[in-house]
Amino acid sequence: ILPSVPSVCNHQSPDHQDPQCLPEAFNILTCIGSYQHAILQLTNHGIDLVYNPGVMVSYLGCLVRHGIWVYEGDHIVWVWFLWDSVHNYAHTPHPDYTRYNSVDLDTLKLAKYNQADFAIYSTL
Repeated sequence: ILPSVPSVCNHQSPDHQDPQCLPEAFNILTCIGSYQHAILQLTNHGIDLVYNPGVMVSYLGCLVRHGIWVYEGDHIVWVWFLWDSVHNYAHTPHPDYTRYNSVDLDTLKLAKYNQADFAIYSTL
C-alpha cells in the first residue's frame, strides 16, 4: 500500500527526517520541471546529489536526513512513502526489509559513477 503520493511544487525543503515513515520501506522521489540547478542533500551521509528533472531517488526517509534546494525555475516532486498508521487502519501486513539477489549485487559491482552528473554539479 502506498498511502500517500503528495506533490511538492516550487518548494525548497530544509533538512529533515520523516519519523512517520516505515524503516522497512524506501521513500521514492521523482522530479519534473523547468529548473536546472537543484541539489538533494543527504546530510547525515555527507552526500549532495544533482537533482535535475527526470531524476528518481530512493532512500529511507525515517533514517536519512534530507533536504532539497532549487535555485531557479519551476519544479514538481512526486513523493511515494509508507506510513505505519495506514497499514494499521487497513489491517494490511507491513512490508519486509529490502533484500538484494545476486544478480542485483553483480550489477551494482559493474556500475560506475555517472561523470556527467559530477560535471554538472561542479558548475553550480
